[in-house]
Amino acid sequence: MDVKELQTELATLRSELKSYFEKAAEEQRTRGTMLEETKRQIDKLQKQVDAIDLKLVDREVAKPTHKSFEETCKENEGLQQLLRDRKGTAVIRLEGKQVSDIMERKTTMTEGAFGFATTGVLQIDRIPGVTQEARQTLKIRDLLFARPTQMSVVDFVKVSTAPSKASPIAEASEKFQNQTVFSSASERIRTIATWIPGTKQLLDDLPELLGYIQVALPYYVNLAEETQLLSGDNTGENLHGLITQASSFTTGLLPSSGWNRIDIIGRAIQQISASNEIDPTFVVLNTNDWWSIRLTKDNFGRYILGDPQQPSLGGTNFQPVPINVFGLMMVPTTSISQGTFLVGSGNPAAAEIRDRMEMTVEISTQHMDFFTKNLIAIRAEKRLALIVKRPGSFITGSFSTSPAGQ
Repeated sequence: MDVKELQTELATLRSELKSYFEKAAEEQRTRGTMLEETKRQIDKLQKQVDAIDLKLVDREVAKPTHKSFEETCKENEGLQQLLRDRKGTAVIRLEGKQVSDIMERKTTMTEGAFGFATTGVLQIDRIPGVTQEARQTLKIRDLLFARPTQMSVVDFVKVSTAPSKASPIAEASEKFQNQTVFSSASERIRTIATWIPGTKQLLDDLPELLGYIQVALPYYVNLAEETQLLSGDNTGENLHGLITQASSFTTGLLPSSGWNRIDIIGRAIQQISASNEIDPTFVVLNTNDWWSIRLTKDNFGRYILGDPQQPSLGGTNFQPVPINVFGLMMVPTTSISQGTFLVGSGNPAAAEIRDRMEMTVEISTQHMDFFTKNLIAIRAEKRLALIVKRPGSFITGSFSTSPAGQ
């Protein structure tokens, strides 16, 4: 094969190589990495191009040598600074042969044409760590008293029938005999857990991902716990939640008209006090319901709960002092359905959490064929029970019965 034929074949291979460079650049843009098949084709074509180049060099060994256009570009400091800083100018001086090479190839100078699509050629700027998704602040556990237990079932005794009230007795008269009835109740320890699989290589190569998972899994276990503490229905492995056991709000306590959400909270407090139950300390309500309360105005356009500039009524995670209405801490959260509220007490005599196992995160390859496949399983779990000793100290109801616009 003469020089002209070699040059023709070289041009064909370079044209095909260019198309694969462009394909690699597109894959890098859309997928974040080049496909293995594309990389193999580029390597194969590049070897063929290099082989023909060597043949041409051997046949033109007597001719003066010169640098290729690519080599000139890579050695040009001005051009490298321009590519690095994305600003400024660069001057490239070419010899006659280099100009003819460029005109012969008719190749546009792109990232793909210079192999920049290949991983590691063009450096990227990467912020360390993993930016986590939006997460709500978990609040319900902090409202209740918690202590550990070593048992799988927690039993407690409560009064079913209280003694009658004593009465004055005349001297030397027989005293009134009283009586009371006790009963026992129990709650079983429940497990809340989740896990996620991953490859050992990925977690080794991207330590930030392991750090994210080790924080994310416990959060979502705690999120499930918060929902269970509020609304667990005691079926299957669900906790026996506060709302499920709370007494229903007596709507008859409200006047026939002219009341709003704040009145409902006040009447719920009244209902607890009238039942001689433990004084409430908090109100759990949906975030949207809280802002409906916070933005309630009187007939003169003034906010019922005071000037919005008061930091104690900010309704965000940054308030310096707790939000309160009628002396009760307001706990806005999306863990409770909109329109539903819970008034209750954090006194351990009313309810408490018993922790059998605190949050535990474990990593293992002992699952199915994970060991042979270099896979790992990451698991987060905790075990607990919710003991509601005085259900009457908790009142739940709905804001949806409030008059329109209130």
